[in-house]
Amino acid sequence: MRDLLFNLMISILSGFFICLILFPLFALFTATSWSELAGQFKSPLILSAVIISFETSLTVVLTALVLGLPVAYLLAMKNFPGKEILDTLVDLPICMPPLVTGLALLVLLGGESKFGAFLNSRGINLIFSKPGIVMAQLFVSGPFLIKSARQAFEAISKNVTKASVCLGASEFHTFRKVLLPLARNGIYAGMIMTWARALGEFGATSMVAGCIPGKTETMTLAIFGYAMSGEMGSSIAIALLLIVFSFTSLLVFKSRIRKQFSGA
Repeated sequence: MRDLLFNLMISILSGFFICLILFPLFALFTATSWSELAGQFKSPLILSAVIISFETSLTVVLTALVLGLPVAYLLAMKNFPGKEILDTLVDLPICMPPLVTGLALLVLLGGESKFGAFLNSRGINLIFSKPGIVMAQLFVSGPFLIKSARQAFEAISKNVTKASVCLGASEFHTFRKVLLPLARNGIYAGMIMTWARALGEFGATSMVAGCIPGKTETMTLAIFGYAMSGEMGSSIAIALLLIVFSFTSLLVFKSRIRKQFSGA
């Protein structure tokens, strides 16, 4: 009887949480028609926001791979003084409010700072530009790839790396031929989380990008701008595109991972 009550309570609470997810999504999907959606995506400004978002978010994923994998490897495989400080520093952007991140980047890159003035004097202006958007998105989303890749590296048995070294392989060869293939699922997961976080970033991007339509307006900035100006149809159309693409990407990735494990 106690087990029945426990399972019933678990089911009810789980149902409440699922409803918290489903009801808002249902409201969005029923707020417009397919013909209205098709008409919205004919707008040059909406298409521009979509293109800018995908350009910058995919650039962030590639940049995070190049810069983040060495950090993940360092934290997972090496012991050195200050490791805990570095680990905490890497996680800090996850806890920081995005607006604080945007303000920090604005102060750093703005013309009133020495670094910003140095860049401007050489014709490099990151404020109100796509490179600035990439920096903001990378700051807030890069740690997700690092954390996922680090966990994947740490899950590999130390005996595997020791065997590789004993066979005469260099550390670089072991990293490239042994560790990366074994950690690929964790790296793929980190890439998707990084991409999703970058695509949905709003706070830091709004501070750095300036919401200029056709130039620095991403999908999230466009959603906010259209909603605040009363153009709910445009806002809903972009929001639905973000939801569908994110859900599909996660579903495909999880299906791929499940097939890999079932075939192992």
